[in-house]
Amino acid sequence: MNQNIKRVYPHNKTAECKLENLYLNPLLSKTYKGNNPIYYANFLSSLDGRIAIYSKKHRLLLTPDAIKSTVDYILFSQLHAQADCLVTNTQYIKGLNKGYYGDILSVKNKKLAQWRKDNKIRSHKIIILSNSLDFPINKKLELYKDRIIILTTSINLKKINKFKEKGYEIVKCRGKNVSAKSLNKCIIKNKLKSVYFIAGPTIVEQMMAEKLLDRFYYSTNMSLIGTQKYDTIIRGNFLKKTVSLDLTEMFIHTEVKKNIATQTLFQVFNIKKGKK
Repeated sequence: MNQNIKRVYPHNKTAECKLENLYLNPLLSKTYKGNNPIYYANFLSSLDGRIAIYSKKHRLLLTPDAIKSTVDYILFSQLHAQADCLVTNTQYIKGLNKGYYGDILSVKNKKLAQWRKDNKIRSHKIIILSNSLDFPINKKLELYKDRIIILTTSINLKKINKFKEKGYEIVKCRGKNVSAKSLNKCIIKNKLKSVYFIAGPTIVEQMMAEKLLDRFYYSTNMSLIGTQKYDTIIRGNFLKKTVSLDLTEMFIHTEVKKNIATQTLFQVFNIKKGKK
């Protein structure tokens, strides 16, 4: 796709940019040093902070259609292509099974697949965070079995053995929830370099609280969604201190949907970590 996107920050760089490789440079795995992988996350939000609202059809919180765009998906795919590890959760696996989430566990775009090959990025390792182990083993999941690691705090031996008998790698973690520290330990053990979160906000908030998240991509659709049942990027369950972000780049794009022009800001932040 040769479409352009407009850079609005920093001002000393070219305003018109090619969309086709916007988030492919720099190569994130090259920022890997020693035992320190790069962790990054991406969220799409409305201007009033909604990343998900209640769906009557599916009876759970899902991304509102009004804030989705072709460009956002293209940039998501580029971030997805950068990773050698994807981190997801129980809710996504359930949604994949029921069909209200698409399969984003592998690269479907041929150009991005070739880009990964050219840059020697290995096939995605897939880490599933699941305290409950309450998700089905089906054909969709079986496709990726050899690349899946399941981190769980469950003490239900029947569930644990069910996955082990099917050939899935299970890592038992202490505590009520799989922690950012447990995840980090697993990532380092498996020598992974670039880790992309395609889970909900809980683990991302934990990663921020533990000063482990390195880069944050935040897409803001210029719309007000409203509704009382919604989710946002930070719930406040783990993050108790202010985290400062360093804006490195910002782009804007206008897309016409149903004869209405909507704008989305694409912002790239580095996380200022400081002392814990």
